Amino acid sequence: MNILIIGSSTGGPRIIFDIFKGIQHVSIAIIIVQHMPESTTYRFAQRLSHLSLMTVIVPKGGEILKQNSIYVAPGDNHLTFKNNESIILEKSEKVNFVRPSIDVTMMSLSRDPGHSYYGIILSGMGKDGAQGISHLKKIGAQVFVQDPDTCTIKSMPEATMNLTKVDQVLSPEEIKNYILSIK
Repeated sequence: MNILIIGSSTGGPRIIFDIFKGIQHVSIAIIIVQHMPESTTYRFAQRLSHLSLMTVIVPKGGEILKQNSIYVAPGDNHLTFKNNESIILEKSEKVNFVRPSIDVTMMSLSRDPGHSYYGIILSGMGKDGAQGISHLKKIGAQVFVQDPDTCTIKSMPEATMNLTKVDQVLSPEEIKNYILSIK
């Protein structure tokens, strides 16, 4: 299965909405870790489901990843994986001052020949996601960042590039096209 984790913070929702607008079908399970309070998670997911024809889910824990679905990490919960496929939600300590943490989600995956992994860091403040992208790269993932020149806040993509050699630096439109090209 193809598994894509997208991490974002400040400025991320607008980019995510632009990326997924009009997307009907992809052969990927997509996990979005957006820094946001629990109170806004469902509105974010609802807006995303109106823009895309994909299934958008705010998991409660225990869900098995399915292709052509978007899973939005609920605010105030870390989203991790059991056996690289089953979602677990945790209220453990904040990481990088946030919960959900992109690093926690990405670092919960392990090398698995049955899966192809992809990681993308979008606009945001701080360094959450940099360690996670480094981990994904080590287990064979293709990793990308949003072009900092197109970000509202560029510190997350820059922190990621300072830690890891990413495969590509992409504009939001290029990110959308890349996602559509994954088979």
